[in-house]
Amino acid sequence: MLKILASLCLISFGSLSFSAGTDSGSSSNSGNSTNSSSSNERTSKSIDVNVEFHRAKKLIYKKKYEKGLKTLKSIEEETPFGYTSADLYNYMGFASRKQKIPNYKDAENYYLKALSFDKNHIGALEYLGELYVETDRRDEALVLLNRIKLVAGDKSSEYKDLNKLLN
Repeated sequence: MLKILASLCLISFGSLSFSAGTDSGSSSNSGNSTNSSSSNERTSKSIDVNVEFHRAKKLIYKKKYEKGLKTLKSIEEETPFGYTSADLYNYMGFASRKQKIPNYKDAENYYLKALSFDKNHIGALEYLGELYVETDRRDEALVLLNRIKLVAGDKSSEYKDLNKLLN
């Protein structure tokens, strides 16, 4: 009986840890709540949203920014599952900024929206800082560099990358 109980605990714990990862660089899960009345409804819908989010990330990593952005926009109004709203808007900002013809205005708005969900989202802080460098707003980028230093430290890759752009 004890072995069965221990096995059930491990299975439950394993399924919880599977959905815990994010791209935020922090343990905050802002925007990850769901208002669904049925857990089965949430799970079946959320799994599709998670798949679409990861499909969009793969497109973006392959430099197919327009397609990745379109996919992210298609799930923008859905309840996040396996990622945060801050992650979603961070990737939307990145894809907007990296397109063949960058859309800095949309990118900045997406990064700011990501930060409205998680003020310490390391990716959004770094990428918004990069946008500020690219649009000749060095002073604003320096402010973000200092925030990254406070949140992640000066040994973090995000701090080092933005610092390198600024120096």
